[in-house]
Amino acid sequence: MKKKFKLVHKSGSKIFDKRGWLKKVLDGNFSSCIEIYSKKGSIRANHYHKKDQHFMYIISGECLYFYRFRKKNSKTKFKKMKKGDLFYTPAMQEHMAFYSKNTHFLAFSTRKRTKFDYEKDLIRINMDEYPEVKKKIEKYKKKKKKISFN
Repeated sequence: MKKKFKLVHKSGSKIFDKRGWLKKVLDGNFSSCIEIYSKKGSIRANHYHKKDQHFMYIISGECLYFYRFRKKNSKTKFKKMKKGDLFYTPAMQEHMAFYSKNTHFLAFSTRKRTKFDYEKDLIRINMDEYPEVKKKIEKYKKKKKKISFN
């Protein structure tokens, strides 16, 4: 039986002692971990990977994360990710993030992230032009403007 896709994963609890605390974010076999900072209003990803899979862990900030399986008639889904969220992107899944705040995160990948290897595995798309994605981003921007003026 095929394992069901799970977007959001749970990281461990903080363990405190006199030196401070530690928290297990993720176990796994990874080839790279990249620290990324994205400015508010920016878009990242907007692609899918032929073979790479990755987890992302939000250190601070938030994003609207859009994803769609490449099967015929698959619907585009989205979820707001925020500080402390850990989420997974499998191979062959279109994905894009719109950063609604300045965001600092880690990306753990199963494949090397040299420019050559990364570009060879990557297929660029334009999810930001999908009507349903544009609509969600615009709706979110309007909602945030209303909140900031009250």
